[in-house]
Amino acid sequence: MSNKIAVKDVAIFVYNSGDLTNEFFSNKDLEEGSKAHSYLQAKYNEESNKEVYIKLDVNFNKEDYTVHGFIDGVLNEFGKTIIEEIKSTKLELEQVTLDYHLEYLAQLKLYSYIFASNNNLSIINARLTYISVIDYKTKSFDLIFNIDELERFFLDSIEQYLDFKNLIDQNLEAKMETIKTIKFPFKNMRAGQRDLMKSCYQTMRDNEILYAIAPTGIGKTIATIFSSLKALNDKSEKLFYLTAKGMGKTIAVDSLKLLQKQGLKMKSLVLTAKAKSCLHGHKICDPEKCIYAKGFFNRLQGATKEILEETDIFDFETVTKYALKHQICSFEFSLYLSYFCDFIIADYNYVFDPRAHLIRYFENDEYKPKILIDEAHNLISRSKDMFSSRLSMITLYTLRKYLTGLKPVIRSDVNVAITLFEGYIEKLNSEGTYYSFSNDENIYIALKKIITKCDQIFSDEKEFKNRDQALDCYFEIKDYVTICELYEESHRFLVKKENEEITISLLCLDASKFILERIKNDCYGVVFFSATLYPMQYHMDLLTKGEGKFIELKSSFDSSNLKIIVNNKISTKYKSRDESIDQIIDAIDILVNTKKGNYIIFFPSYAYLNMVVDNIIHPNYDMLIQKSNMDDVMRDEYFLKFKKNDRTLVGFFVLGGVFAEGLDFIGDLLSGAIIVGVGIPQVCLENNLLKDYFDDIYEEGFDYAYTYPGFNRVVQACGRVIRSEDDKGILILMDERYGYRLYQSLMPTHWTNIKQISNSYDIKKEINDFWRKNND
Repeated sequence: MSNKIAVKDVAIFVYNSGDLTNEFFSNKDLEEGSKAHSYLQAKYNEESNKEVYIKLDVNFNKEDYTVHGFIDGVLNEFGKTIIEEIKSTKLELEQVTLDYHLEYLAQLKLYSYIFASNNNLSIINARLTYISVIDYKTKSFDLIFNIDELERFFLDSIEQYLDFKNLIDQNLEAKMETIKTIKFPFKNMRAGQRDLMKSCYQTMRDNEILYAIAPTGIGKTIATIFSSLKALNDKSEKLFYLTAKGMGKTIAVDSLKLLQKQGLKMKSLVLTAKAKSCLHGHKICDPEKCIYAKGFFNRLQGATKEILEETDIFDFETVTKYALKHQICSFEFSLYLSYFCDFIIADYNYVFDPRAHLIRYFENDEYKPKILIDEAHNLISRSKDMFSSRLSMITLYTLRKYLTGLKPVIRSDVNVAITLFEGYIEKLNSEGTYYSFSNDENIYIALKKIITKCDQIFSDEKEFKNRDQALDCYFEIKDYVTICELYEESHRFLVKKENEEITISLLCLDASKFILERIKNDCYGVVFFSATLYPMQYHMDLLTKGEGKFIELKSSFDSSNLKIIVNNKISTKYKSRDESIDQIIDAIDILVNTKKGNYIIFFPSYAYLNMVVDNIIHPNYDMLIQKSNMDDVMRDEYFLKFKKNDRTLVGFFVLGGVFAEGLDFIGDLLSGAIIVGVGIPQVCLENNLLKDYFDDIYEEGFDYAYTYPGFNRVVQACGRVIRSEDDKGILILMDERYGYRLYQSLMPTHWTNIKQISNSYDIKKEINDFWRKNND
């Protein structure tokens, strides 16, 4: 049986050329290009044929190959046969030359050779046709080839391609061989690790869905990766490791390095967001302004071959190093490298977001993706964001301003959309809001017209003042239109007026249908895992509509190392917060004065945090106070102070913030924490819409909208205290609701060392006894 080689793959790899431009991204819209192709092919006469499959069997280095593909058109014009290759473009046709994209010309020549060989032709007529997706006008280049020149071109092209293909095949063989032989990198398994690996392996092998509650310290990252790799038995299978946090990516890479030491040979990639990986700092790729976009495709293959030959793990630093060496865009380089990688570490959106997912893997039968989803509790809110969109009327005003004077004229179309926005002003309630179960189709139609005209403007006008800002507006509108086309019963149309600004939102209340469709249609085994999938049914309902199996694993840590004190005689509800301040400050003083160390006080909001901080007078400890909108750099600076502080340090942070998840306070970095409140999300229209929606579906509206996501924040924050088997610490939960049966039922099974204490004397005694027993 011969190996198959696609003509298109040969042409793209060997002859890919040109700049990285905005048009490159636009042309990834396969549907738009397909419509243009179909329009042109529909004009063929009865003696002409479209989508003609051809193949040619050849032998290279004693190996048999079948080179194959589909010719766009085999035309019969006045008795003359012409091979036609059609390409869609948004570029002005006047700017298109024969060598505009050498890979397109190469594809035509390869098809021409195969057709001529199969039909014993010494001369063949060929045509390269470009069609504008804006107005369907065309520009064609008619060519005549002789069989001898085509044969030399064909053989040279195949030889170059096979040189690279052999490198890829060797890597695949090495992967499949070493996956069989690698051993688990630790001599002893932690409690629960073997059960997790067994369940994970079976899930991946049988293409199923698994939920796993895997407490901190169980070693879930290496366990899930190792067992999933062992389940791979097909070269087309790729393993995706999804995480919302940078720390999650680091741990996954460290696990791969451990397996490398065991002999694993596999190409792996860490996908980094464009905003971080861009070497030039431009939002829009412009070859006239960016040296990494200019001639990108001319240098891409050299960079690809070199990195594949020299290393196995393509993390951010490695990709950047090779991108700088070859002067190419590091972000697009990483996307291209993913073709040749079998383990891809990425954010959730690369799989599930309809505006950012990797079409090449999740809408293509060539690959079989298997998915590991780390910290899966985060995917509920993230997935709702992926299928929601927001558009401000200011965006329309801004777009109109920047595109005034350009053709086609969009002013009247934008004015229509603005008028439709303003039509909701009289419908707004006293709080300046309005919502509907149905989307506004008239706004959708108006925005579609704006996008169509913008496409032509940006195609025709390569340089004008504020072009980049206008593009930002264009993409915001385009994102909104994308979600309009996905609008479901789980969406709400929402209008708000704030500070004289009117915004419309398509609010997704439940993305489980979309996630489940992606999994069922495009994935071959998915494992959701986290330490905080409580309650399990809630997470299964909101991620896969209740489908899947689940396991809960025991903690590998000694439960007596964490002392949990519940003060359920205090109310932290909004109306009682003033009265709670003295009790909270008293609890802080007791905790930090019992033992020198580092502590964190978690609050449900910045307002509550600041109320308490403002009432602390002459503290005998250093204070770190979280500010809103802290970035990773500031977070790391704060975290460093926990490592270098000589005095007792108390961090005042918010639940659900950057300090409540993803940071490992190992050893004596954290001696205890206080959780103020139960993490209930802010009561607002959006959350009340969630409550009403889940009332109709599960009859647990308040719990699904408020209780469960709030308590998830609590469990995440509590998890900062004990991060290794040697850690010991105190946890104080302050709220009357911790005494309710519902909240007690939500507490993790490894929370066994719990005492309910409300008076200061007994709390102090309990803490002192704990530290005395633990010799600290």
